[in-house]
Amino acid sequence: MSLCHVLKQVAPEGITRRLVAATFEIEIEGKRVEWQEREALRFVDEKSGLEAQVEAASDRPYRATSLKISLENRSARPSPPITAIRPLVLKLSEATEARIRTAGGGLAYGIYPSPAYEERTWLARSEAGEPVVIESGPDGRSSNKDLPFLMAGVADAGLIVALEWSGLWRQTAFYGPMLRIVAEIPVGGIVLEPGARLDLPATHVVFFEGDLDCGGNALRRYIYDRITPPLEGRKPLPPVSYDHWFGVGGDVDVGFMKAQVGRCAEIGVEYFVLDAGWYAGCGPEGDFSLGLGNWTRVDLRKFPEGLEPLAEYVRSKGMKFGLWFEVERAHRGSDLVREHPQWFLDVGGEDLHLDLSRREVQDFVIDLVGGWIERLDLGWSRWDYNIGPKAFWERHDPTGKLMFRYVEGLYRVLDTLIQQHPSWLVECCASGGRRIDLGTLRRACTVWFSDHTDDSHICRYMQTGANRFLPGNYPNSAVPTAKGAGDHGLSDFDFISRMCGAFSVDGDVASWSAGLTKRAGRSIEVYKSFRHLLVQNFYPLTPHPKRPDEWEVVEFASREGSEAAVLAFRAYGGPESLTIPLKGLREGLTYSVTDPLDEEPPCRATGEALLRDGVELSLRPHDALIRLVQKV
Repeated sequence: MSLCHVLKQVAPEGITRRLVAATFEIEIEGKRVEWQEREALRFVDEKSGLEAQVEAASDRPYRATSLKISLENRSARPSPPITAIRPLVLKLSEATEARIRTAGGGLAYGIYPSPAYEERTWLARSEAGEPVVIESGPDGRSSNKDLPFLMAGVADAGLIVALEWSGLWRQTAFYGPMLRIVAEIPVGGIVLEPGARLDLPATHVVFFEGDLDCGGNALRRYIYDRITPPLEGRKPLPPVSYDHWFGVGGDVDVGFMKAQVGRCAEIGVEYFVLDAGWYAGCGPEGDFSLGLGNWTRVDLRKFPEGLEPLAEYVRSKGMKFGLWFEVERAHRGSDLVREHPQWFLDVGGEDLHLDLSRREVQDFVIDLVGGWIERLDLGWSRWDYNIGPKAFWERHDPTGKLMFRYVEGLYRVLDTLIQQHPSWLVECCASGGRRIDLGTLRRACTVWFSDHTDDSHICRYMQTGANRFLPGNYPNSAVPTAKGAGDHGLSDFDFISRMCGAFSVDGDVASWSAGLTKRAGRSIEVYKSFRHLLVQNFYPLTPHPKRPDEWEVVEFASREGSEAAVLAFRAYGGPESLTIPLKGLREGLTYSVTDPLDEEPPCRATGEALLRDGVELSLRPHDALIRLVQKV
């Protein structure tokens, strides 16, 4: 059975008749291995002594297939250097044109529209043009340049190639006129000793029928239903959380934090998270990096009785307590570096990189974090990663083998902790959203997806862009408040602009006025009423803006079409009103359309009218609105 046959078993007819080749490629000393198939999906190369075993898992309900390839040296001598690894190569023919869609990674840009999570779509028509290339980026974190999802459509169908991998990667789409898609892991000459095995990252192929927006929903469904981990035995909804960092940084103590607890309980926050700076050794200016590695010592200047009283106070107010970690990095002068210098990768400088390729280091992190989870009854952790691993990996192993072992170790740590603590929610973070891939998404219920929180337009733009590939439980964004800032001009617009994903408030929310507190509580109540739709179907009713004077209108609809939430945003210009046809509803049903933040009675419309004629929306500049559409 060939890989092409495996994929055709779940692909729609529009792809099946065009898919002419599906394979993997390994190069040894710059030359491609010519594999001989010995049995179904088992290949050998007599010259090098390598054997490749392909494990293919088809998921018919989701029209998806995952492919996992393991390389093993079956000879009695070391293998020649492996210089290229391509876990998947696809070729599609008979297409007069191809549509390619990708998205930018989770960087922090202070410009609107933002390159972060920007939808990028190409129409390939030329006989031979420049390829579309997306990649992990310069420092080794998996989405430090692009998200690792490549979507391609031909005629009335398409596919998405996604890597379950938190290291270096590259995907390329060539068109000329055959469409060729190549997924690659950059390596520098890996040698396998006799009997040694190298497990390549899983590659997922999700097929769809229809346009690229249909492809986005196919991927969102697959990620939410098949990749997202359960929380207390159920798939998670987008959470409502508080985190102190954006707004006040490390300038906190137990009194300040307890003041925030009361306000958060008042407005309906579910998770209260203590971010960086809770451990001993941080700098006088709030430099949290100086204390990294002092994980067993709490900063008693800020928390003289430890963290237990704060955690207990949070729980007494009906919320779950969360704690920030960045265990993969440590300061050179920290306790952990002094006690176990052999556990670290060092390239000079103040920060060292913990070596999770080592089993004893993995066990230490499991015991360390697990101990804090049990001690404080943690319901949430922000798992941060503010360091690029590429320089560390390459200094200690330029071949790339260390990268494979490291990623495997990271997954073992998180898998073990999640299995041992099923009520513990992981929020993936890497200086924002710089490590988002199917590997981290399989081990996180949400993602701190950008360190930019200031501009409401940018935050919304990033959330709507991310929703083209990710279900809405993942892109978490916050409304920040500086210390003592009070209301600081905050309005309903600022809250709605973070409602296309997980919702968070940050900073000194205790300084809010009674009026703003009431409005925030009402906004969160409305958000909770429709957040279940954020993990279902997503429809961009207008294009992702290219200019500040363009509106953005998006719709989240239930899979069966019984209800929807429409969110509209106007930035710096454009018309005062738009009439927008909706999607995803059902003809033959009658719906009510309401403004949940207004006291006006709802209006009624048929599904046919909403799909054909749409709804009329009016907005001032720098404003937003919500319309809830529900089956009568």
